[in-house]
Amino acid sequence: MTPTPSPLPDFTGHTVLVTGSTQNLGHTIAMFFARAGARTILHGRALADAQGACDRIRAESPAADVHAVHFSLGDAGEVDAAFADLGQRGLMPDILINNAAHLGLGADTTFLGQTPEFFNEVIDANLVGTFRCSQLAALEMRTCGKGGSIINITSLAGERPIWGRSAYCASKAALEGLTRSMSLELAQHDIQVNCISAGYIWTPRWNNLAPEHVERRRKNTPGHEPTQQEEIARLTLFLASRQAPTLIGSRIVIDGGLNAQQVPSDATV
Repeated sequence: MTPTPSPLPDFTGHTVLVTGSTQNLGHTIAMFFARAGARTILHGRALADAQGACDRIRAESPAADVHAVHFSLGDAGEVDAAFADLGQRGLMPDILINNAAHLGLGADTTFLGQTPEFFNEVIDANLVGTFRCSQLAALEMRTCGKGGSIINITSLAGERPIWGRSAYCASKAALEGLTRSMSLELAQHDIQVNCISAGYIWTPRWNNLAPEHVERRRKNTPGHEPTQQEEIARLTLFLASRQAPTLIGSRIVIDGGLNAQQVPSDATV
């Protein structure tokens, strides 16, 4: 299915922070916000990576208002310091896209084989780090009194686990619960909170998969294609635009139909 491009909402006057935006989905989301006129903050663990991502957006859109920030989501001190720096630079976001994630990959990520330290590392990055970014951003939104939007990028894995990735799956399930809790408490401050749950997303990694694996993925996805990054970016902009102001605490699934099927099409029932 080929998406039909539509005009982007106008985000002039807004500041958006997209965590994990040096590559892939996060970078695409940041690029779309920059195209839509937002002051856009790109985040990476290393400053050079975030600055390089800014340069790529400027190369496409020379007038883009982009800025770099760096911190590790798993380090509370780094998160606090980075947000303090953003405040001093007049760059506190009124739109926060929590996209960065620890993928839960390592030497042994099975439930029985992983260490408590590894499990905590994934939870700290995907849940605790996202909590702290959201808390700091929301405190500023409340102080300014203009409201805002927080969008968490979760995963279908939070509901339908991936074999051998219990830490990642648990963190995404918990993030969806956190989304609902945040939305209830922050709605009174006109801060809209939702999450996007994605299935297969196309990234350049698909080019390195064996052809038979790609074919099976396509065959077993009702939509026959992975979700394109641009689809999710446009969905993110829609949610942040406040065009649906009563959409609060929702989990929007975009997965080519994977969540709708009980078993894949090549399985016998």
